[in-house]
Amino acid sequence: MTYKILGSVAVVALLAGPINANAQSTTYTYQGAAFVDGSFNIPAPAGWTSLYVPPNIAVGPLNGFITLSAPLGDNLNNVSVTPTFVDIFSGSFLFRGAFAFSTNGTGAIDGWSISLNGDVPGPGGYRSSATSVDRGGVGGDSATMSTTCTAFFSAGSPQSFGCGSTGSNTTPGVWTSPAAKAPEIDPASAASGLTLLLGGVAVLRGRRRLES
Repeated sequence: MTYKILGSVAVVALLAGPINANAQSTTYTYQGAAFVDGSFNIPAPAGWTSLYVPPNIAVGPLNGFITLSAPLGDNLNNVSVTPTFVDIFSGSFLFRGAFAFSTNGTGAIDGWSISLNGDVPGPGGYRSSATSVDRGGVGGDSATMSTTCTAFFSAGSPQSFGCGSTGSNTTPGVWTSPAAKAPEIDPASAASGLTLLLGGVAVLRGRRRLES
């Protein structure tokens, strides 16, 4: 009986590890307010007759999500975190950044300071950056995109030049968080646990034969 109990405990412990490791992954979704201040920066060279401006040059409100390996704790005060995944969009994708959050007594986000960026190299590429701040209900979002435009002339070769756009608001957005993901069992660990269980059963059956 003692061996049977120990075998069961070992299997449960083995399976509990991967369950706990995957159970706490939490996604926080952000929806920013509309930009009220925005402008294009297209300093075309003199003498141009037509321009090529990339279609994705305009920036827009920040929205998207980040995933953390564990939920934010209660009563945090400007604590830095490192997401396992970032997908924020503002006319272009922002997939890197620095994140610091404050939370209330139930773990809900009530303050933050975020700096984001994303670079896409090559022809038609762009560089984008953004910030989002809320300190005591005061803050807002801003975004900048820089890329390459092309000027054409009635005579002579086309000429490329730097161009871009900016946008901002003074209203912090809203963070929401669904429940943590349901527990998952890693397949490899589950297979190991099943092997251990079957091995334990074989040992117990062998002992019964020896004792009979």
